[in-house]
Amino acid sequence: MRRRLRNVLIRIVISVTVFIYIAYLAYQALPRFDFLVISAFFAVFFTWSIIEILIYKDPETPAVLDRDQNTYIFLQLSSLLVLFYALIDFTTYQWSRMTAMEPMVIYLGFAVFIINAWIRFAALTRLGPLYNLRVALYQEHHLIQDGIYQYIRHPMYLSALLSSLAVSLIFSSWGALLIILIAEIPAVWNRIRVEEEFMLEHFPDEYSNYMRNSKRMIPGIW
Repeated sequence: MRRRLRNVLIRIVISVTVFIYIAYLAYQALPRFDFLVISAFFAVFFTWSIIEILIYKDPETPAVLDRDQNTYIFLQLSSLLVLFYALIDFTTYQWSRMTAMEPMVIYLGFAVFIINAWIRFAALTRLGPLYNLRVALYQEHHLIQDGIYQYIRHPMYLSALLSSLAVSLIFSSWGALLIILIAEIPAVWNRIRVEEEFMLEHFPDEYSNYMRNSKRMIPGIW
């Protein structure tokens, strides 16, 4: 079994076990509606995790150059901060819960999550073995400029923002939306800046032309 696949499966098994235990406690402590929202979120999350495992392809050549500059860590930390705050806000303290907008805001959150999953699926299937969590080049690297990448250069980062937006809406948290604004958007922008400088350095003509014919994350706008 591939090492990455094995590690992901182990994390999923551990996560499911923890979730079942938390769900048991939550079922006794939370209102029925809140419990159903949390259960639905984790069901959707784990379903997508399994789909991502199935479509993942191992790199065909090793990475030979890495210019990540800790951008991945900052992006992941900001995303986790959104998730943890939203969960706490929804289940315990309700500092900034959008109670007056429920349940419509929660339904909207699930709709955003579906859009996010579609964008991520389109990006992952097109990247194939070139997918990398870090800003890096493989031994035989080439630019992807078709599929969803024909219109936007960074669909994976758009997906990351939409995922956090979905979490904030599903758990009905104004505070989580604020964290996206002050922490995750700057982390995404820094990641884009580092990656585009890296691509221009190694594919100067091809990437410059690609930048002229595409947008960063919003087709036709930016």
